[in-house]
Amino acid sequence: MKSTPSKVTCGCSRTNMLIFVVGMVSLLSALSWNNLTRISRMIILPNHLTDEHTNTNISGKGQSYSKTSSYDDVTSSTRSCKPLTKFVFVKPEKTGGSTVSSLLLRFGMKNKLVAALKKLTIEDYLIRLDKKNHRLGILYYNCSDFPGYDYICLHIDMYDRLSLKRIIPNAKYFTIVRSPYTHLKSRFYYSRRGMNLAMSPDPFARYLSDLLEDIKVDKSLLHWTNSFSTRFGLDVYANKTSSLAALERLNGELDLVMLLEYFDESLVLLKKTMCWNFEDVIYNSCKVHTKYQPPINNQMRDIITELSPADIRLYNFFNNTFWRRVANYDSDFEADLAKLRSVQNAAKVRCQKDRDRDFCHRLQSDVAELNNKVYEEQMKWLC
Repeated sequence: MKSTPSKVTCGCSRTNMLIFVVGMVSLLSALSWNNLTRISRMIILPNHLTDEHTNTNISGKGQSYSKTSSYDDVTSSTRSCKPLTKFVFVKPEKTGGSTVSSLLLRFGMKNKLVAALKKLTIEDYLIRLDKKNHRLGILYYNCSDFPGYDYICLHIDMYDRLSLKRIIPNAKYFTIVRSPYTHLKSRFYYSRRGMNLAMSPDPFARYLSDLLEDIKVDKSLLHWTNSFSTRFGLDVYANKTSSLAALERLNGELDLVMLLEYFDESLVLLKKTMCWNFEDVIYNSCKVHTKYQPPINNQMRDIITELSPADIRLYNFFNNTFWRRVANYDSDFEADLAKLRSVQNAAKVRCQKDRDRDFCHRLQSDVAELNNKVYEEQMKWLC
């Protein structure tokens, strides 16, 4: 007759194993949640972009995103990581784009890449698109041994994927956006629009009121107040459903959309996307204006919400994808962010001591100076 204790022992063993497995799953879940919580603590959305002032929900702050396969192509550490040298930076105005373009031009010079560019002047800084012939207003080299372009990082009046693809095949595409509220204000002061309002205590507030009245008469002015959407060929008059579909398509074409409000965080993602070094994404801020400007009040926010619905939806959409990408970051994001800032500070100290004149001169040069230097060099050695 078989004894029963062995059955009891087996049952206990299974029970203990089940308890062990459940315990391990709970522990891993706690660790994962703790990591996402640490990320969410550093995510603070701009206070001028709240649900109160937009017609769409802002998702991203404090969200607990689960890892998906959508971003594995740029965040997976298991694949071999080779620095990428084919890229297109779609540069909008007044978004920190000049700072990004400057670091990209330095990267190009360092790695002897061929830039698609033009000689910049104060009167003409924009690369214009000939959509009919799918050509950009850049310098073309008519020689049989021309190696082809590697990158572009200047203002383009209109994003046209077919034209860009013909110039730089197999490129990575990225851009940078900022809150439509501060963006419209920055563009106003930079372009000196409405200078007849200079005597007003708050020229921008007066300008917004006048612009709102003008748009009621001329709807085409919405292209000015929704410049991000206009540059990317999106319909500024579309409803929410159509806008979302268009943004999904655009998101499928862009490898990264950075946020000016989180510039360092954006560069960490850029470094990861392009498999570059921290030294490749250090920067010197360009065209930063410190002159006092009256703050945006609630009434002004409400007007901008009415003037820029397409751009607000665009910003909210890419704010969401940005923080989802942070949550899917395969390494310690905060550690990489700290590392970038450490390298950035070391470069600043290095240049304060003037230990490397050539390095510091390039780091401190603005985008126009760097572009024209690359322009002159390429004219000499290409073809």
